[in-house]
Amino acid sequence: MIVHKLARLLNVEIVLCGLLVALYGITNSAPLLLCVVVIGVACAFLLPFGRSIQLAFFLLPCTEVFTQSPYISISLLTCIFLAMFGRYLLTHVAQTQYSQPGLLLMLLVLVYEFMHILYNPAMASFVTLRWSVFFIFTSLLLFDKNKYCSFSQLRFALLCGVITSTFFGLMQQYFVPLGAQSLSTISRFSGGAGDPNNFGLFCLLLIYFYLPIVPRANIPRSTFVIIFLMLAFGALTVSRSFFIVATLSLLTYFIFYFRSAIGDMFVRLLLLLNCLLILFCLYWISGASFIGDLDIFVRFSGNNLSDLTGSRSDILQAYLQLFFDLPYNFVLFGAGINGYLTYYNHYFLQAGLFDEVVGPHNTLLEIIISFGVIGFTLFATYIYFGFRAERNRVASNHIFRLAWLPILVFLLYCFSLQNLGKYSSYFILMLIVYNTYRKES
Repeated sequence: MIVHKLARLLNVEIVLCGLLVALYGITNSAPLLLCVVVIGVACAFLLPFGRSIQLAFFLLPCTEVFTQSPYISISLLTCIFLAMFGRYLLTHVAQTQYSQPGLLLMLLVLVYEFMHILYNPAMASFVTLRWSVFFIFTSLLLFDKNKYCSFSQLRFALLCGVITSTFFGLMQQYFVPLGAQSLSTISRFSGGAGDPNNFGLFCLLLIYFYLPIVPRANIPRSTFVIIFLMLAFGALTVSRSFFIVATLSLLTYFIFYFRSAIGDMFVRLLLLLNCLLILFCLYWISGASFIGDLDIFVRFSGNNLSDLTGSRSDILQAYLQLFFDLPYNFVLFGAGINGYLTYYNHYFLQAGLFDEVVGPHNTLLEIIISFGVIGFTLFATYIYFGFRAERNRVASNHIFRLAWLPILVFLLYCFSLQNLGKYSSYFILMLIVYNTYRKES
C-alpha cells in the first residue's frame, strides 16, 4: 500500500536523482553528479515546468553535494537551475501575469544592489552576476500569478530531498576513516546541505509545513512519523539553534493548536510535565551521568557568552563597530550583498581581529551591512509584497496564527545563518509564503 502510494507521488526524475546522490555518497564517483545534471537539464526542457520546480526543491537540501565536483569551480547545481530559468524565460514569461508592485520592488532591489559597485569595487564579480540571475528567477516565480504545482507537491519534494540528504550524510560519515577526526571534536551532522544549521532549518520547516494550520484539525499518523523523523534528523546536527528553536516553536504550536480548548490543553500539559518528572526521577535514582556527557549539553555548557554563541557575539560586535566607523555611504546604503564580506574582512585582517575570512553568521545583521539603513526598509518591503502577492492570488482573508510559525522559525534561525547571497534562501522564502496562505485539504 505504501509502495503504491509513493509510486504515485514520486516523479521519475526525483527517484533517479535521489539514487544517484545516494550512490555518490557511497562511492564518491564524480560522474554520478554529471548524470544528475543531465537529468536536471533534460527535466527542465522536456517535462512540464511544474516538474522542474519540484526537482529544484528536492535538490535544495543537497546543495553542498554539487560543490564537490572536480570538473568546474562553481556548483553543478547552478547549471541545473540555469536550465530551469532558461526554460521559464522561453515558455512562460511572455504568457503569464505578474504582481506589478512585486516586479517593481524586484527591479529596485536589483538596481540598489548594483549601485554598490560605484564605491565598492569588490561588488563587480561573477558572484554578483549569478546572484542577480537567480534573484530574478525566484522573484518571478514568487510574483507569478500562476502556480505550476501545488504546495503539497513542493513540500513532499522537499521532504524527499531532506531524506536523501540525510542518507548522503550518513554514508559519508560511514565511509570516512575513523582517524580522520579528533576524538575530542564534537561531530556535527549536516547531511548534504553543507551546514548543520541549514540542515536543521529544513527539518524544522518541514514539520510545520505538514502540521495543520487550523486549530484542532485532525493530525494524520503519517504526519507524526514525519515529525519524529525530522526531529531525529535535526538532533544529529548537535545545533544549539535547532534545540532552542524547536522547543520554542513546538510549545507555541501546542498553545495555538489547543487555544479554543483550554481544558484539553491543560490536561495534556499536566501529562507532559508528569512524564518529564518521572523521567527525571528515574535518571536521578539511577545515578546515571551519560546525559550530561551528550554533545548537545557539552555545547550548552560554556561559561561565557562567546562560548555559548560559538563566538557569534564577538563577530557581531566586530561587524557593528566597523559598520558605524565606516563612511556615511556605507551606513546608509551598505556594502552590497556580494561585496561586504571582502570589504569588511579586509579591515578585520588588518586589525588582527580574525585569522581568516569571517561572515556575520546573522542574516539580520547581514541585511544591515549589505543594504544599509535605507536598503533594509527596501528589502523588508520586497518581502512584504511577496506575501501580499500570494494573499491576493488565493483571495485569502483569514489566517490562523499557526500559519505564521514557519516565519518565526526562519526569523529565529536568522541569528545563526548568513544566507542572503544564496538562492536557496529565496526558494525557502517562497515556500514559507505558499505555506502561510495554503488551503487545508
